[in-house]
Amino acid sequence: MVGTVTVEGSLSSPNIGNYYVGKGILSIKLLGESVFTDCGNAPVFEFMAKVTNLDHYSSRTGVRVKDFTAVIEIAGSLTMQLEELTARNMGFALLGLPTGGPSPTPDTIAILGTPVIYGSVKFTGTNLIGPLWTVNFPLVKLSPSKAISLIANTWGVVDIEGDVLYDQLSSGFGTATVTQP
Repeated sequence: MVGTVTVEGSLSSPNIGNYYVGKGILSIKLLGESVFTDCGNAPVFEFMAKVTNLDHYSSRTGVRVKDFTAVIEIAGSLTMQLEELTARNMGFALLGLPTGGPSPTPDTIAILGTPVIYGSVKFTGTNLIGPLWTVNFPLVKLSPSKAISLIANTWGVVDIEGDVLYDQLSSGFGTATVTQP
């Protein structure tokens, strides 16, 4: 017998309405800023949870057996690709923040002038297929993750990694909120 499958209006399984093709807007608010700034087109935005375990083995039998695993460390990381080479996005890659004014004033970046960049990262889902996710990371250390190619035969990208840190103000690493479109 074949069961009934709901297409929309439920975040419970089974439900083909929960299949997901991700799209969304990535924005960053640097420490000291009051608003998030859109990073432009970002074809890659990934989060990876990292868990470090400490295994315990009983030595009461002829062969040691694992009888307990304790989580001793948790961490998270972000992977981002930014396709728009704005002064702000280039600043993330060059480890220097732009000092110019609003357009059309030219921006200048002191390369390696800001070796540690902290901010909040927000993803707002805009996908047409699947649930809409809004993910907020209140404290992230941003760093370039690959060389920036200033000569290429493909679209240029700025590859950024984020070290997700525990935020004392919000008492956590962030939040993820889901809604059904």
